[in-house]
Amino acid sequence: MNVVKKICFLVVIFLPMSLWAVSPEQQVAEANRAYFTGHYENAVAVYEKVTQAGFASPILFYNMGNAYFKLGNMPMAILYYEKAHKLAPADADISHNIRLANTRIVDKIEPVPMLFYIRWWDNARNMLSPDSFAKTSLVLFSIFWVLLACYFLARRRGLRVAAFYLALLLLFSAAFGMVLASDTHHRALNPDEAIVMEASSGVKSSPDDKSVDLFVIHEGTKVKVLDRIGNWKEVRIANGNSGWIQTKAIREI
Repeated sequence: MNVVKKICFLVVIFLPMSLWAVSPEQQVAEANRAYFTGHYENAVAVYEKVTQAGFASPILFYNMGNAYFKLGNMPMAILYYEKAHKLAPADADISHNIRLANTRIVDKIEPVPMLFYIRWWDNARNMLSPDSFAKTSLVLFSIFWVLLACYFLARRRGLRVAAFYLALLLLFSAAFGMVLASDTHHRALNPDEAIVMEASSGVKSSPDDKSVDLFVIHEGTKVKVLDRIGNWKEVRIANGNSGWIQTKAIREI
């Protein structure tokens, strides 16, 4: 009987809590209302609760970036715009807001021109999200098997040749899509880029407070993370310069 009473007690206590629990969708809707009524700090507070609970989506990060932008917090705005861009690389609004926010920061770094094949790969990777690449590849694989069946079953030589070469094309396209999906998924799970959060940070020649300052970067600047040692990270900026910065000065995308 004591066990039954304990179970009943727990049900009485926790059932109302579960009924009154607010879903992430409701929290996001609440934050959106706060944003559109000009209460940007309230909107940010609710958005942060949702992300801390483990939820992530391009529109969520985009809205967070907009709220921080309205508050004048460019480092956080850029951080969440970049997070949204990772999940939806083809979204024109996100790309536009990243460019707009970068006009509001101190550092205006001229990027080193990329080699053509690296630029081509980045452009291909940014065409779709990892899920979209995977779904497209599965569709292409399905069509490939249909064409392969046509090749074996068709009687006309011209139809068999067309089915064969088209099947090969789709097979290579599907495989290429899966490679892109894997690469973009890996980048999402293993961030190698970060945003500078401190007003100004000295980038040093080695992971040591006593080492020489090579250059200074300011809040909102995007860096590529190359290595990690203790509380230090080796970073490279868009013009190719690199050095060591304390981990606390940056937040990974």
